[in-house]
Amino acid sequence: MPVRKTKGKVAAGPGTKVRGRERAATTHAAQAAASEAASAAADLTRAEDEAAGSTAYSALSAEAEQRAVLEMAEGTAALSMADEVSATGELAAALSSDEFRRGMELAGIAGQVQVAAELVRGVGQPTLAAFLGRTSHQLRGLAADALSRATESSIVAHGADHLAGELAALGLTELDQGRGKEATAEALGVASADLAAEAVRSVAKGAADLAATTARRGIRRARPATSSERTPTSPGGVSKPSPAKRTKPTR
Repeated sequence: MPVRKTKGKVAAGPGTKVRGRERAATTHAAQAAASEAASAAADLTRAEDEAAGSTAYSALSAEAEQRAVLEMAEGTAALSMADEVSATGELAAALSSDEFRRGMELAGIAGQVQVAAELVRGVGQPTLAAFLGRTSHQLRGLAADALSRATESSIVAHGADHLAGELAALGLTELDQGRGKEATAEALGVASADLAAEAVRSVAKGAADLAATTARRGIRRARPATSSERTPTSPGGVSKPSPAKRTKPTR
């Protein structure tokens, strides 16, 4: 009876294993280059965001610094005005005290002259009594004017003292707010500088990743084909298939 031929499996040669390792290495290099390119793009995008944030913080810092200068100037002016108003109040208080003293003195003299007029009229000197009466009336009028001015000066002094207190409180508040704005401006300036430094580092990292990617691609393109990658060709240019080993039939 005829003997059946058995089909044997073709064993992989050393060239096939080499080509497999080279394809794996090429695939790994391509994946590494793609990863580096993606990382570089992310670094550059991050650098743009950090640079934009640095610019925004810098603008906010400058604005806060301007407000701080303005508020501190307003606070200083308010305190200076408070001192002036306080000095005016003290002067008004002094005038009030002097006018009050003068008014009381004139009122006392007016009373004494009136008593003298009554005494003179009692001894039969009506002309002198009338003169002293008119003088007492005039003195009472001067005393009333002095006391009225004293009252007005006292009111002015009290109002000036109250106004000076309000101005001083306003000035201190403005100074505190100005110091707060200065601290804010300083903090924003530090944040702007930090972001600018981060942007520089991100750009440097992105440039390094791009350089590594370019180098990998250049090496892969310049690498010559190995003998295992070249397939033998026939004289007509048609590739020759590798002969497959056959197992000998058993009889």
